[in-house]
This record gives sequence, structure tokens and C-alpha cells, in this order.
Amino acid sequence: MSDTLSDADKIRNKRLAKLSNPAQPSGDGNSESAQSSANTSPSHSPLSTQPPSRLFNAPPTPQQSEGKRIKITPAAATPERPPSAAPSAPSTPPPQKIESIEAFEDRTLSAVFRVTLKEEGQRDIHGNRTYLPGLRTELQDEGQDLRIQVGVLDQALLEAASKAERQRPLDYLLPCWKRITKLYKGLRRTGDNDPKYQVLCEARRLCMSYCIFAITMPEMFGSEWSPQSSLASYLLIDPEDDRGIDFEFINEAVRRFDEDDSVKPAFISAVEQLSAQLSSMNVNDDYKSYAIVSQTSQFPWTTSDQYFQALRNLVRHGSIAAAITESSIFNNTKDPAQFEKTTLLGPWFRLSPLQANVTLSYFSSPKTRDQAYISNAQRSLRMTQQMLSSDLLDVINHLIRASKEARDRVLDWFATAMNINHKRRAMQVDPEQVSSDGFMFNLTTCLDQLCEPFMDAAFTKIDRVDADYLHRDSRVDMRDETKINADQHASDAFYSKKVEGTSNFITEIFFLTVAAHHYGSESLTSKMEQLEKDVRHMESTITKFELERVRWLNNPQQLRTFDTALKKYKDKLDLGIALKYSLQGVLFDEHWQARSMLFMRYVTVWLLRLVSGKNFPKEQVTLPLPEQQPEVFKCLPEYFLEDVVSNFKFIMWCMPHIITATQGDELVMLCITFLESSAYVKNPYLKAGLISILFRGTWKRPGGASGVLVDLLNSMPFANEHLLHAVMRFYIEAEFTGTHSQFYDKFNIRYEIFEIIKCIWPNTLYREKLSIQANQNLDFFVQFVNLLLNDVTYVLDESFGAFKTIHNTQTELNTQGNSMDEATRQQREEHLSSAQRSAKSYMQLTNQTVSMLKLFTDALADSFTMPEIVQRLADMLDYNLDAMVGPKSSNLRVDNLQEYGFNPRALLSEIVDVYLNLIGKENFILAVARDGRSYKPANFEKAADIIRKWSLKSPEHLRRWSQLQKKVQAAKEADEQAEEDMGEIPEEFLDPLMYSLMDDPVILPSSRIAIDRATIRSHLLSDPHDPFNRVPLKIEDVVADTDLKAKIEAFKTEKLAGKRREMVHDRMDTST
Repeated sequence: MSDTLSDADKIRNKRLAKLSNPAQPSGDGNSESAQSSANTSPSHSPLSTQPPSRLFNAPPTPQQSEGKRIKITPAAATPERPPSAAPSAPSTPPPQKIESIEAFEDRTLSAVFRVTLKEEGQRDIHGNRTYLPGLRTELQDEGQDLRIQVGVLDQALLEAASKAERQRPLDYLLPCWKRITKLYKGLRRTGDNDPKYQVLCEARRLCMSYCIFAITMPEMFGSEWSPQSSLASYLLIDPEDDRGIDFEFINEAVRRFDEDDSVKPAFISAVEQLSAQLSSMNVNDDYKSYAIVSQTSQFPWTTSDQYFQALRNLVRHGSIAAAITESSIFNNTKDPAQFEKTTLLGPWFRLSPLQANVTLSYFSSPKTRDQAYISNAQRSLRMTQQMLSSDLLDVINHLIRASKEARDRVLDWFATAMNINHKRRAMQVDPEQVSSDGFMFNLTTCLDQLCEPFMDAAFTKIDRVDADYLHRDSRVDMRDETKINADQHASDAFYSKKVEGTSNFITEIFFLTVAAHHYGSESLTSKMEQLEKDVRHMESTITKFELERVRWLNNPQQLRTFDTALKKYKDKLDLGIALKYSLQGVLFDEHWQARSMLFMRYVTVWLLRLVSGKNFPKEQVTLPLPEQQPEVFKCLPEYFLEDVVSNFKFIMWCMPHIITATQGDELVMLCITFLESSAYVKNPYLKAGLISILFRGTWKRPGGASGVLVDLLNSMPFANEHLLHAVMRFYIEAEFTGTHSQFYDKFNIRYEIFEIIKCIWPNTLYREKLSIQANQNLDFFVQFVNLLLNDVTYVLDESFGAFKTIHNTQTELNTQGNSMDEATRQQREEHLSSAQRSAKSYMQLTNQTVSMLKLFTDALADSFTMPEIVQRLADMLDYNLDAMVGPKSSNLRVDNLQEYGFNPRALLSEIVDVYLNLIGKENFILAVARDGRSYKPANFEKAADIIRKWSLKSPEHLRRWSQLQKKVQAAKEADEQAEEDMGEIPEEFLDPLMYSLMDDPVILPSSRIAIDRATIRSHLLSDPHDPFNRVPLKIEDVVADTDLKAKIEAFKTEKLAGKRREMVHDRMDTST
């Protein structure tokens, strides 16, 4: 123990020795010279008793200190005279006695430092003073006057601070600092050599020195050593409070960084302690001060605002901001779950209204709350998040401006947070293995705001975003991410190429912010969507559980177990609902979403510049894009495009009104560009997301206003030129998405495409462009028509099948339901429910698909009557006309037709329109006549009766419908006669799939089988394989069988010639 004390004494002596060589006095903005050493006494030298050589004419003006007045009076004041009855002469003020510098020194220092050498003077009008018996004895022993002067101030401060309550010397020293600083700044001095000024300068310097001793060596004042920082707790106090750390104090401490190497570590240690304490708290806590404070109960409870204020007060000083980033714990872990708790800045970024306890406080008993309560709570939550975001940005702004080294450390910290949280975008996320939602969202909002200065409307700084960042040792780890259009081998080769140089700050922040959106805000959007599904599932499960409770009523023990388990499940549901509301509250913040959208607009423009090679937006993008794709684009992480898609899909869904016209321009161009040049993007779901953005942009807004993109889609030249072809191209691509759910996905995608087409169809520019393109690229449109026909066939068949099931099941339940046992009845009801759900889904698709068929048969009649298409179209129409008006139409009669979106009359009217659109095409008339399965003249008559009865069509339409019937009947008779004339057809002339006489035979290259060209073309539209051996096949590979064609032609000629001879012979027989 003695050794320890000896070491402490050595340190103390070393520091006190510095006091004998004071540095320049700290000024308040005025120029000040160094203080004369003559006015400063060494700490352990004999006390100076030499009087000053100069007197002052008047005492200084009394000063105000933190609400308390320091009363400074002359050392020997004359007694007050009793008031006179006669008024005194105003022109002759009473003479004032001159105060000596010794008297000023004693009076001022005693008042400022609240000390006394007189046992009876321990209290004055300002409160208690600290009696210093030790100093009094020392002065008496040396025969000095009993007064406080600068020469004995170090002993006075040491003794007074050692007597502080609860052994906390800063409780005494910080108020002294406030008082001496206020007096020092308020002094009216005659010059730098003014003795009063020099007294205050030295007193202020000594006070600061002892404050530093109290922070770095509290044991010097008799306190027990503690690993806790002596400074940290005082940083939480309001700087205006007597014991708070004010700006002047921090400024003075920073000035001493160079001369005292213990000051900087003390501030770093204090911030580390604040960070450690904050790591276990949330924004709802009235945080008790940490260990050393709470044990003494000295400070009032604190809140997160005080922790933020403490950090903000410190980082405003560049030297401290830079010092904080040098902490050993600034970026000390790569454990994603611990990162926000153990790194220096993590606990501040961890504070969030998305923390579980905070969420429940905003939305307690969420199932019982009405919408008004929820909306108000979400509004309050948003305000909390906005304040947190503002505070965090303020801190980071000061850190990155402190020095280049500090900026690099901050960027490293952000990058580490991104790189260790890749699992946040996994299919199944374990919350214990990743950083929290609130932490990641705070990172995103902070980085978004850091981007704002360079995101101007004219994109003047977008060329500063350097794509070569990917070839340098980039902070953001993108190597293992799925790439836009490159496999892992190509990606590795690309990233292995290194480029010299360093990336600028704009580039660094740009790539960090894209990653932050991916792992932060966009993951919250995905989580919210999944949470809504989970909540619905949990509610359904609880309903089933509650029905089971009756089974345990006679078993109290089992009932208690059941109720306990049910309560836990309900609590989990409450937390899920509360979290859903919290996520909505954060994500529905229009202010933040507008800023996020501004960044996504910047990403959009950057991507378009990358793929087009143009100086967009100054130069327009031209389509199609170059066939050779830029390597840098192909090897970009897929999330560059995915973030844009996800962000705008969410905005289109929830708050489309915040999208401005300018932002819509670039968004529409991005969607059209990657749908038209779809080879640039490998993932079909990303392209489906582009369709969803356009689709949601066509939705009517509340109040009936048109969708936010409708006017743009109809007026934008780029859209007029490319949109319709682009969405039709993806309609074809959607046939095969390559996933297990592709069958259902394609119908969802095509439904959205139909809605987009319906929106733009009234614009004649689109229809004119469509006609031109149909003539230029017939194969493309035949492929589109084929798939459209497939869809119409399928959805009509499924819809009518579902209605038949509903009809039969409802009939069965109505007639036999009462006699069924419970299990059978439940089974039939479930079967009915399943059929009803299918009917609703398929009927929605049916209405859209038939509507599209009607539009396109009107605009592209030639494409629908190509040889490989026309017969299938006629068969489909005849089959569904028979289903709607034929003998089996009664199967479609179900209860509540409107519930399924099924309007039989409207559907019949549209099918009739399709027939009428093609009435002028002879091969269509012939195809209808050749339909031996479903064509029935009676169906046409029945349809006419229904149309006439319900006035579904005009008289002109009815006349044309009648004309169609006659044409079909005549064609059928002629075709039957021609078939009869042909007689027996040799098998080698028959198509192997259709068993009809071939017109244009071709040989398949692998199976060497002859087949009609129209048949194989029709087959390849749906299946790109040889139908006989499943070898891949293209229509370009087939070879015309000219020999067989010549034989067929000869056969037909011979048959026709024979028929003519018979006709001539018959006429001759008749004439005779």
C-alpha cells in the first residue's frame, strides 16, 4: 500500500510541478499574451508576501454565476451612514476607497472557490464555504497572512476537493470552473498585464488542472481507485448545470491534449463507458446512471437524450471526435449480434422504436386498439425515429469531418456492419445471429442523409461515382452476392482484376448506402410482408385452439396447462401485431421515404448510364441496348436493381402520391429498358418486379384520380415507342421462370401486364406502333398470340370446372346435407370452399384474359389467323360457347355469382366480339367449320337469342352475328364436300399428329419424320422439342419435303380430276 501511495505522490508531484510553468492563458476570443511568471508562485515554494506595486481605484462589477451573485466588496469598507432626511446632492458622488490587489485576490478567489481560512466564516450569503484548516496551519507556521492568493491556490483546491461529499472532487471543482470562467470572461481589463486579469487567468488554469487531476487521478484526492471513468457521469448532466461539462471546459481540455497525454485517453474512456452502459438500454428507459452513480444516488435519472447530448457535445470538438475513433472498441468485433452492443457507436445506433419492449409500449394490447389509436401511436413512433436519425447524423457528420483518418475509420465501421449482416437477407433469419432491425434501419437513414449533399436534381456529381470501386479493395464485400447477370466464376475473374488509385468519398458513401438499403430498410419491407402472413396464420391457429378448450373442462390440471400455452401463444401474437404496426410506422414515414426515393432515383440514373454508355440524362437512352453487356454491370450485385424495384414497389403500393413527375420519368425508363433488353437481367423475378411497378402505377388513387404513372405512360415518347413491345416480350418470357411456382407466377405476371395494356390501349399511338411491329416481326407476335390463346383456354376451362364443382356440391348439400354425418358434411364443405377460392382466382384471370383476347383480335387479326394458330383459336371459342349456351350451361348456375366476379352475359358478349373481330378472315371461318367436336349451329342461334333478349349488342352486331353463322355453315358444307371428293387418303400423306392431309410437309432433322409445317410450328410455340424423340428443335432446322409435297399435289389433282369426270358423266346421264 505504501508503494502505491508513493507512486501516487510521485505522479502528483510531477503534475504540480507543471503548475509552476503555466501555459498561455486561455482566452475568450481576445488576443492574450503569456502570463508573467512573476505573478505565479510554485506549488511548494514559500508563500510570497510582497505587496503589489499598483492599486486599483474601484472594485470590479459584481458577476453573475449560474444564477448566484458573487458579491465582491472592498476589503475595508466604511460603515454605512444612517439615511439622511435631506436628499444628497446628485452631482457629488461619495468617494470610493481603492482596493488593493491582495484584497481583490483574497475576496475573489474565496468567493469563486467557496473556501475560507476562518473557522467562523464557513457560511455566507451564497451558502456554505469549505473551511481549510490544513492551509490555515501552513500559513500560520510560515508567518503568512491568512488570505487566499494564487500562490496557495493549488493547496486550497487540493484540500477543498478532498473534502467533497461522497469523495467526488469534480462535484466541487466543476462549479468552481463555471464561476471562475464566467468571472474571467466578464472582467473589464486594462490590458494583458492587468494584475486582476492575471490573477483570474492563473486561477482558471489551476482550476482546470485540478479538474483533470480529478478525472485522471481521483485517488489524489483520497478517493478509492475505480475502473469507472470519473468523467462519464458528468457528461450526462446538462452543460448549463453547475456540475455539467460545458463547451469552455471541453475546449480547454482539448488545448491540453499535447501537453498532457492523459487527457485524451480520459475522454475516450468516458465515451467507452457511456457506450457500455447504453448497450443494455432502450429508448423507453429512464436510464439510471451507471454503477458508480447509481450507488450514490447523486444524479437524477437520465434519458437517451442525455446520452446523445453528451456524445454530440464531445464530437463538436474535432480533436475529441478524431480521438473517439481511435478507441480500441471503435470497431472491435465481427459478431453481427454483438456488433451493436460492443462497438463504440453501436449502442447509439441500436436505440430504436423497433426494439421489442419499445414496440409493446407503443402498441400494448394491439388487438383491442382502434385505428385512431394505432395511427396516433405510429405518428409518435415516427417522431421518435426522426429525432434519433437527426442526432445520429449530427454525430457522424462531426466524426467524418474531424480528420481523414477518422473518416476512414467511420467508413470502415459502416462497412463492417454491412459485411457481417449478409444473413439478414436469407430465406430464414435467426434474430440471434444478425444485427437488430432498428440498428440496421438507423444505419440506412444515416447513410441516406450523408448522400443528400451530392444528390442534386441535375445529377451534376453522378460522374463522381466510380465503378472502378469494384476493382479496388472495396470496403463493401460483394464477392459472394448473387450478381445481376454473371455466374460465380465470371464474377471471381472480374473482381480479381485490380485497378490502382483510391475511391473518393462520394463513391464510398454511394456503395455503402446501396448495401445499407439491401440489408437494412429493404429487409424490413420483406419482414413486414412476411409478418402480415404470419399474423394471419397465428390468428387462425388460435381460433382452432380455442375451439379445443372444451375438451379439457373436466380436467383442471390439463386445462391450466392448456390455458398457459394458449396465453403464451396469444402474447406472441400480440408482439407480432405490435411489431407489424411498428414496422408500418417506420416505413410509412413519407419524409424518410421521399429521401430514400431520391437516392433510388440516383441509383436508377447510374444504372442507366452504366448499361447505355450514354451521358444520361443529358443524352437519351436508345433501345435495344448494345448486345455486348458491360462487364461491370453484369458483375454488380443483384441488389443494386433489387433495391430499386423493392423500394418503388413499396412506395407504389403504400404512398404513390409522393412520387414526383421527374422521378417517374427515370423509373419508367428503367422498367422499359430492362424489360425490352431483358437479356441484361438474369433473375425473372426482378423483371416481374419492374412489371409490378408499372402495374401499380396504373392503379386509381383514392378519390378516383388516375394512377401516378398513367399520364406519363401516355405522354412520354420513350414509353410510346417501347412500352407495349417490352411488356409483350416479358409476357412471353414469363412462360418459364425456372422455379417450382412458375405456373402460378406466370398468371400473376400476365394479369399485371393486361392491366398495363388496358391502361394504354385507348392511346392510338400504341395501337399504330403495334400494327407496324406486327408486320415487321410476325414470329414474335405469333408466339405472343399462341401463349395468350393457351391462357384463355386454360383459365376458362378451370373457371368453368370450378363452377361445375360448386354447383354439384351446393346441390348435394342442399338436398342431402341434413342426412350426412358430421365428418362427411365437413369434408364436403371444405371441398366447396376450395372450389370457391379457385373460382374467384380463375374468374379474375378469365375476365382479364378474354378482355385482352378481344383487344388483340381486333388489332392483330392476321396474327390470330396464322395457320399454326387459327384452328386452336376456333376450337377454343366453339368449346366455351358450347359451355355457356349449350346443354351443360346449367352447371354454371351457382349461388351468388357476383361473389366470384362471374357475369355470364358480359363474358358471352366478349366471346361474341372475338368471333366478330375475325369474321373477315376466311381461314378462321373454315377453322370454325372444321371443328368437329364443339361447333354446333344451335349454339350460335342460342347465343343470338340471349344477346337479343338482354340487349347485349346493337342490331348491327346481331346482323353480323347472323352473317357469321351463314358463312360458317357454307364453309362447312364446302369442306365436307371436298373431303368426300378426296376419298381414301394414303397414310403417308396424313399429318402424324393431326391425321389431316398435309399441305406443306417438312422433315424433322433428328427423327426424320415428315409432318405438316403448320403443325410443327404450332407445336414448337409451346414445346421447343421434336415431338417424336424430344430432341431440341427450332423451326429453322426443319427441311422441306419437296418430293412428298409433289406427291400430295399430284394426289389432290388426280382426285379433283376424277371428281370432275364424274360430274361430267352425271350431267351426260341426265341429258340422255
